Amino acid sequence: MTSFDLLTRPWVPVLTTTGSERLSLREALARAREVQLAGTPDEHTALLRVLLAAFAAAARPTDAAQWDAAWQAPDLDAHRVGRYLDAHADRFDLFSATRPFWQSADLSAGNRDARVLEVESWGSGTAQFAARLLAPAEPMEAADAAVGLVLLQTWHPGGIQSGHPADPATRGNRLYGGKPAPLSTVTHVRITGACLKDELLLNLPPGPRDEGDRPVWERASPAAPMVQREPGGPLDVWTWPTRRLRLLPDEVGRVGAVAVYDGDRPADPGAAAVRWDPGAAVNGRGGRLAVADAAGQLLPWAAAGLLGGGEEGAGRCLVLEHIVAAAERGVLPPGMPVEAVLVRAEHTTSHRAALSGIVHLRAPLGPARMLANPAQRAALVEAARLPWAVQRQVTRTAAETLHLLPKAAPARAELSVAAHLGAAWEEFADEPHGGMAAWVEALTAAVRRASGSGAGGSRLLATARITTTALGALPHPTDHSPASEPQGATRA
Repeated sequence: MTSFDLLTRPWVPVLTTTGSERLSLREALARAREVQLAGTPDEHTALLRVLLAAFAAAARPTDAAQWDAAWQAPDLDAHRVGRYLDAHADRFDLFSATRPFWQSADLSAGNRDARVLEVESWGSGTAQFAARLLAPAEPMEAADAAVGLVLLQTWHPGGIQSGHPADPATRGNRLYGGKPAPLSTVTHVRITGACLKDELLLNLPPGPRDEGDRPVWERASPAAPMVQREPGGPLDVWTWPTRRLRLLPDEVGRVGAVAVYDGDRPADPGAAAVRWDPGAAVNGRGGRLAVADAAGQLLPWAAAGLLGGGEEGAGRCLVLEHIVAAAERGVLPPGMPVEAVLVRAEHTTSHRAALSGIVHLRAPLGPARMLANPAQRAALVEAARLPWAVQRQVTRTAAETLHLLPKAAPARAELSVAAHLGAAWEEFADEPHGGMAAWVEALTAAVRRASGSGAGGSRLLATARITTTALGALPHPTDHSPASEPQGATRA
C-alpha cells in the first residue's frame, strides 16, 4: 500500500547553511535551531501554522516564565515534542487508508486533477495567473502535494463548492455558501526569526491550551458531508479542515487525482480567525488591517501602527503584543531587529469566491530595545499613523476640488502619498525620535508631489488647497525637536 509519512519523509522546505533542502516534520522541529523555514510568503506562513500547531500541542509555554526559558534554551524541548509526535504518529500518513493527514477517508474518487493544489488555480481567470495551468495536468510528487494540501486548507477561497453525493445540502452536485479558509479572511502578521526555533516562539504567545482545542490530527477523520461548527482554539484554526480532501496516489506515489468537496464552516470565518489566531491583525474598526492603499501602494508602516497597546480606537495583533511584552521583560537581545511579514488575500468579489492575489509586505519595527521603551514605541506609533492621516486629507480634498467621485479618488495612483514618498520607512523605524523630523519632512514633500500630480500641475488653486489641508494633519517641525522628546526617552 502506498504511504508517505510526513514525520519521516522530507517535504518541508527549509534553508540550511549548505542551501535549500526538505526535511520531515519531525526533523524540522528537531533541527529548528539550525534551519530557517523557506518557501514563498504564502507557503511560509501556511507551513509555519502547521509547525506551530505541532509544537504548541506538544510543548506550548503556558506563561511568560516558561516562554522565557524556552527562548533561552538552545533547542526546542525535544523530549516533549518527540513523545507527542510518537503518540500521534499514525495520523501523519498522507495516503493512509483510514486516517489520511488533513483529509477525509470517506472520499475515494477524484473530481479534480492535481492542479487544484496550486494557488494560481483559485483565481477567476486561470490563464492570466499562470498559463502553465492550461497545459495537460501532470502527476505531482508526494512532497509537493503535501505542501499543496497545506496551502489549500489554509488559503482556499469560498463560494460555490462541489457537493458530495452523501451531503444532504448538495443541490445539483453543488454546495452553496462555501466559506473561505482562515488565512483568506484576515490580514496575518508573522514575525521573522533568525532560525525556525526563534520564529516558532516569536509567533507563539504563551498560554494554556483551551478546552476542546485540538489540531486536525487529534480528531477523527471527518465524514464526507460539510459540517457547520466553530473553532475551539488556535490549534483548531491553524489546522482548520476548510475542504474535504483526498489525495489519490498512483502506483509510484505521485498524486494525479484529488477529491475536493466543502468542509467545516464557521458562521463567520473572519471573526473566528480574529478570535483565535494570534497573528490576525485588525484595524481600529475591527476589520482587516490594510497592507496597501487603494492605489495598490504597499504601506510598510502598517504593522507599527498596531503597537499602541490596545488603546481605544487602535488596531491590535496578539503576536505584536507578545513581542512587546518579551522586549519589555528584557528577554529579547536589545539589538535584535524585529521585522513583521504581513500577508493578505485579495478576492475578485465580496463573496471571496476567487483569489485575485495574495499581497505580502515586509514591515520593519526597529530593534527590540526600541520596542521595550514605551516613549520610543509611542513615537513609532505616531510616525506610522501620520501617512494615514495625510492620505485621508489628500483624497478627501482632491475629491472636493477636482470633482471626483469619493470612491474613485483613493484609487488614483497620482494621489497616493506612499507612491511619492522618497524616503524608506526603514530609515525611521530604528530611531523614531531622532528620525521623526526627517519623517515629517519626507511626508511633506510627498504630499506636495501628490497634490501637484493629482491636480494635473496646472490647477494651482486645487493643488494649494489639497496641500494646505493635508499638511495640516502633520505636526509642526518644532514638535519633534530634541528638546521636545518625552522625558525618559532613550536613543536606540
